[in-house]
Amino acid sequence: MSIIVGRADKNGVEDLRYTLRKALETTEFWRKQFSGVDTAEITPNDLARLPGRVKIAPHDLYRTGEIWPSYIRKPGLFYTVMRTSGTTGRPKRIPFTRDDRVRIGRQLEPWVMEYMDRGDRIASFFPPLPSSSGMFAFGGFEAINARTAYYQIPIRYLLDRETLLREFQDIKPTALFCLTATAYNLGLTLPESIKGDIQTIVVGGETLTPELAKAILELFENAVIIDNFGSTEDGVTGYRVITRRKQGDFNFTESIIVLKDEGDGYDSYKRIYITKVMREGELTGLPLFNYDIGDLARVEGGKVRNIIRVKDVVSLAGAKLHIDQVMEIVYNHPDLVDFVIIYHPLSPENPRPKATIRVAYADVKPEGIEDEVKDLIYEANNPVRYEVEESKQAELEVVAVPLEKLREGLPRSLGKTKRIYIAGKDF
Repeated sequence: MSIIVGRADKNGVEDLRYTLRKALETTEFWRKQFSGVDTAEITPNDLARLPGRVKIAPHDLYRTGEIWPSYIRKPGLFYTVMRTSGTTGRPKRIPFTRDDRVRIGRQLEPWVMEYMDRGDRIASFFPPLPSSSGMFAFGGFEAINARTAYYQIPIRYLLDRETLLREFQDIKPTALFCLTATAYNLGLTLPESIKGDIQTIVVGGETLTPELAKAILELFENAVIIDNFGSTEDGVTGYRVITRRKQGDFNFTESIIVLKDEGDGYDSYKRIYITKVMREGELTGLPLFNYDIGDLARVEGGKVRNIIRVKDVVSLAGAKLHIDQVMEIVYNHPDLVDFVIIYHPLSPENPRPKATIRVAYADVKPEGIEDEVKDLIYEANNPVRYEVEESKQAELEVVAVPLEKLREGLPRSLGKTKRIYIAGKDF
């Protein structure tokens, strides 16, 4: 069974057809993908029937010669390239045009106009621009000319409480933009005189559980949470509003979302496929149809209640460490043969999530291997470096052991090749 949500009305369908026409004219990848498909009258229902043969996945994003449109490759217009951590240990680079900025403004507009278009002062703790999240906030707010001020605060200030408080006293912010873990930790750090002024907390980048949302709102009594589901590839795909009394459903304003059963018997959890819809006359840096980002939606009554972003991922203060990334680093190393990850997730009782990566060698322990593996992870995944090395909001430990000791003390799951073991759940 498939569910279609998002921009699937009449105007959305017309813009979908425009977007596809442009993609077929300019992009080799989509000409191959849609070969043999009648594209003239395509509808969202057609997209829902096509993920088996027409889709794009994160690994495809490295094939820039095929997936970047000709007007980007030539180049025929100005664009910037945003770098985002990859699931294979290599960065993905995503072209971002002025029209993308305008589109992100439309994605933000519903909740900005309701909760922030009133002279708010935003304290942003995303990594320094041009991080994707920072570009989306800065560019999107500017595109809709929101009546707000955007203060980019160095993430290093989270290490120095005195400097942090002085910055907050100067800015007097009424809103926070940050990773979920940062919001929770700020709630434990800031005095009541500052927390009382915070009315809006915008978070994203990881699954926000009801328990953690409740804990954050108890710390910021006058705030609401805007939980964003986004990616560098599509922008701020969806959002929901969470208050002390109500958890809203996800809304998708500028994308068509196909939700399909995984085939595992869990009918309320569906795989997410994203189609990036542009308006007539616009040119997106990266056309996307049925983007299989790997996340799951929890659906109740046809509504998306939550988005699960932990499939083969551990979250270190909001920065995502992918099992694929570690896998490529380990299996490409001449002296390493296997690995497991022991994960202590964020919770109100554990404000500093921790991941211990055990890497196994066959014969002799390579000198300096722990630091080498950690450096390779940081090289490919800049947000992890910020949260672990600079912000110290999380911990990442690499331990090298002989192969026979790799699974020592871990639970046995017969018939499974599980590599992530979660403290409190698995043992």
